[in-house]
Amino acid sequence: MKKTTAAVLGLFVALGGGVALGVPRAPTTALDQFAAQGLRKPGRPPMKVPTTPLEVDIALKQLDTEKAALEEELAGIDKELVNTDGRVLARGRTYYKQVRAGLLPAGGGFDELVDYAARVERTRLGLARDLESQKQLRTRRDEIGDQLLSIAADRGPLEAQKKAYDSAKTAMRQARERDDAFNRAFDSSTAPPDQLTIYGADIDSSDGAASKGFAALSGILPLPLAGRAQITKLERSGASGPALELRAPSGASARAVAAGRVVFADKYEDDKITVILDHGDRYFTVYGNLSAAEVRVGESIDSGGALGPVTSKRKESILYFELRKEGHAVEPGPWFGI
Repeated sequence: MKKTTAAVLGLFVALGGGVALGVPRAPTTALDQFAAQGLRKPGRPPMKVPTTPLEVDIALKQLDTEKAALEEELAGIDKELVNTDGRVLARGRTYYKQVRAGLLPAGGGFDELVDYAARVERTRLGLARDLESQKQLRTRRDEIGDQLLSIAADRGPLEAQKKAYDSAKTAMRQARERDDAFNRAFDSSTAPPDQLTIYGADIDSSDGAASKGFAALSGILPLPLAGRAQITKLERSGASGPALELRAPSGASARAVAAGRVVFADKYEDDKITVILDHGDRYFTVYGNLSAAEVRVGESIDSGGALGPVTSKRKESILYFELRKEGHAVEPGPWFGI
């Protein structure tokens, strides 16, 4: 009887004290599922730097896809951890109570003692599996957190690059729109000369030339800058013909050489403001290199009316001026009597 009791006690001690023994981890459903989906990775490979707008868009979409997959996996891990933590707590309490009970079941005989020892061992094995699963899930959760941070770090420069591309694209589109508007300005339908009164009388109309139409101002057209100006004839790149460059002291403002209607007032070349006036009978004047426009498209303006300050450089203002007939530049010098 003593030998039998000793054997049972040895079995019980071996089973009850086996919690420190290494137990192979049984597969867990959640982890195996994540691995099967190909989502379990130790880290993210370095991302190839995109060099075109299309590559930037593709890279951002790939990051979004990767982020969505990781967040979905993380949600599954969090859910599985709740279940695993619950099992660890329940089995831990059960195992503690079973081990603490010691030899109390021995009173039921040898068979009952062996059955009890087996239950203790099953509890221990289940607890070991849950602890291993818990460890793996937490490790993977941390990996996902690092990968999400890596994605955020990669996304920042890509978004800045995309913004730069979008800004450049917008700038080019706006430049094309301004070019189109500039060219359309010369295609506008104009009133016949006898209806020029809609623009208002010129400031200096004592000679009656203004009432005869813009063509009557040839040779007596006032300069587009007040005061003294140094005038240079030039052929401007992109212009349809001859033009004038007028230099005056810094702070000068451009003024209308005759009454007209504003058909263009926006940035054009070199990001400087250009104003175009329609004087009727398909005569137009172009005022370039302004720093701001003091008129709006559609506004009627009198002769001598302020158009805007001229951009200053090295203590002088430089105004670009064209005179066009039916959209084509004509020699402006004779119109000013020079």
